[in-house]
Amino acid sequence: MKTLQIAPGLVVDEAMHAVAAAGLALHAPELGPLSWQRFAAPSGWWLVPDGSGQLSKAELTLTEDRDRTVKINVWYAPDIRGADGAPCPHSHPWPFESKILLGGYTEDRYILDGSQVRAETGREHVQGTANLVGRDLYHEVAELHTAPGATMTLMLCGRGERGAWGHLDPATGTVAPPQRDPLFPARLRALNPHRGPAVVEQP
Repeated sequence: MKTLQIAPGLVVDEAMHAVAAAGLALHAPELGPLSWQRFAAPSGWWLVPDGSGQLSKAELTLTEDRDRTVKINVWYAPDIRGADGAPCPHSHPWPFESKILLGGYTEDRYILDGSQVRAETGREHVQGTANLVGRDLYHEVAELHTAPGATMTLMLCGRGERGAWGHLDPATGTVAPPQRDPLFPARLRALNPHRGPAVVEQP
């Protein structure tokens, strides 16, 4: 079986490629067959750090513009919570459907209705299912069902607006816009030596 280390922390193999290729052929066939060469090309992958600089997930973007983004995510850790461990759910700049290709995760959702917040925690998303997320939904991936690197999803994102998202405080119902972390560019460069020294911002 072909195996390739893309960067420290990310290893892909033929089994992962077969699942990703089948998922793309089923859910976005117009993007064409996903070859091993494209799947295993280091220049296609971003390794995304968490708040402490550790690998959170790896992303392979297959197409991206204002109207549509399609990417493969390999998950290494759940979403980051607040500094004290309290929920810190986020929204997204576009609506999307996440196809669970391998593994799975547990999601907590928070719906803002006026100043009231309704929590729907413990939603299970397993291999072969899909998770629909609208722009007005705040959520967190609270737990992975697998070891790091063994959960893979295909994200099919609709029309969006870069930066149009934020974090919800479930206790107060207030929403904070995204805050740029001044340490993020250095953390991103550290995880992505294969992308070259010009990496300065989140993909």
